[in-house]
Amino acid sequence: MCTPAKEAKVSTRPHPESERAVRGPLQSFDLGAEISRLRGEKEWQRGRRNAITLRKGEGLNVVLLVMKDGDRLEEHSAPGPISLVVREGRVRFTTADGSVEAGPETLLACDARVKHSVEALGDTICLLSVATGGARSPG
Repeated sequence: MCTPAKEAKVSTRPHPESERAVRGPLQSFDLGAEISRLRGEKEWQRGRRNAITLRKGEGLNVVLLVMKDGDRLEEHSAPGPISLVVREGRVRFTTADGSVEAGPETLLACDARVKHSVEALGDTICLLSVATGGARSPG
């Protein structure tokens, strides 16, 4: 009998210094500014990973994640298919089927409920997208 994987817990907070909404019909993000903001927060300065949800809802969640060298997201799964874009640094992405090391501008993707872990192999910036299936039909 299979035991269910833990679902990753990622913050859904809007940034305290930002007035932007986490959903809307069209959104644009200055990733450089968001990264600078995350790296300026106490969590990062204390040696911990930090993340912010850029978009949540309508079937798509997007999270910007900064990780310190050696930081690890333990094995977990997501409720929908995911993509992880490595913007800077390197990660090791591991599933039951194997492990992939990915560097800048690499896109990794996996199906819903696939157990996986992510390890930073240096200070790393990633953009995570999770399809949640909550989109409304047009009209």
